[in-house]
Amino acid sequence: MLNFRRITTQKRFIPQIDGLRFVAIASVVFFHCYASLENRAAIPIPFALNGDLPKRGVELFFAISGFILGVPFASHYISKAPRVNLKQYFLRRLTRLEPPYFLSLLLWMAAQWVSARRPIGDMLPHLAAHMAYLHNFIYGAFVGPVNGVAWSLEVEVQFYTLVPILSLVFAIANPRLRRSAILVAMAVIGIVTNPLYRTTHFHYFIGYYLAFFLAGFLVCDLYISHGEQKRSFLWDAAALCLWPLVWYPARNLLHVALPFMIVVLYLAAFRGRICSAIFSHPLITNIGGMCYSIYLLHFPGIYLVKRFTAYWHIGGNFWVFFALQAFLMWIFVLLSCGIFFLLIERPCMDREWPQKLWRRVQALTNAAGSTVPSEDSAKETSQPV
Repeated sequence: MLNFRRITTQKRFIPQIDGLRFVAIASVVFFHCYASLENRAAIPIPFALNGDLPKRGVELFFAISGFILGVPFASHYISKAPRVNLKQYFLRRLTRLEPPYFLSLLLWMAAQWVSARRPIGDMLPHLAAHMAYLHNFIYGAFVGPVNGVAWSLEVEVQFYTLVPILSLVFAIANPRLRRSAILVAMAVIGIVTNPLYRTTHFHYFIGYYLAFFLAGFLVCDLYISHGEQKRSFLWDAAALCLWPLVWYPARNLLHVALPFMIVVLYLAAFRGRICSAIFSHPLITNIGGMCYSIYLLHFPGIYLVKRFTAYWHIGGNFWVFFALQAFLMWIFVLLSCGIFFLLIERPCMDREWPQKLWRRVQALTNAAGSTVPSEDSAKETSQPV
């Protein structure tokens, strides 16, 4: 039977986090489904993409990363768990993320070469920049010719490198002072970076999104300090009010307020009776658990489906048309990315996979060597009886 449940490093599975990953990746995919129809839709789309069309999946993901990466550091400072081994920390990021990412880049480049007839020579410099996580710095392009979504992964990698330093905030012993410091930092960063979005390429880098990573830190702090608290419908009510505002089509004020909203929403996923049940449902967590594979490969899948279905529609209502297109795109994305997850990403979730692979290679090499006859035995078998 196929097993889509993710493999966790610490053998501690937090289902609500994968449920939140589902919301984040669904937001990304639905936005790109909408974007794919802008120029080839059978029915004109109601909102232009150069406006403030809501696209919050990236911010939701960054807050999740803040939580996940903050847990081992917060556990050390708050709960006196063993100190994080930085060598193992960075090695784990390398073995977990790089193989799926590098393979996806090659698949992207092959797709661009076949479908768009892009010359390989023109794409190779971009491929090298993506592999070094420097495409944002070198080209500053939101959508590169190889991988149109990798800009956000580069921002995430910038955060990975800074986590050991940023996590020193957990060393503040007084909980109120520690959390106040995080809250103040979130507010100041949000206010300072807000005007920079449209005037510079600042939003390609971690500074613009740092408040969202810190929001994840704050949720992590409260989760480590208080553990599983008694669930309440009050958290469900707060989530019901705030989730629709996450996708409200505005940027300026929401950029400042959204990290604080995310803190409440993520806490509600743990502490709300209904929210906890929803975000822990196996169907939700299984799709959320393979969000990295979906993130890496959904974009070309969406545009491939659009080539065949963009002019299929029922009636003249755009949202009926969009529902049909999104449904067809999601089917293809889940099938293709599910295969990639099972064959490539999930095996890389096992922290021991490099050692297991090396032992398997050695075993195959030894087996092959033992089946090759030696020179003496070959002579003996060639002698007449």
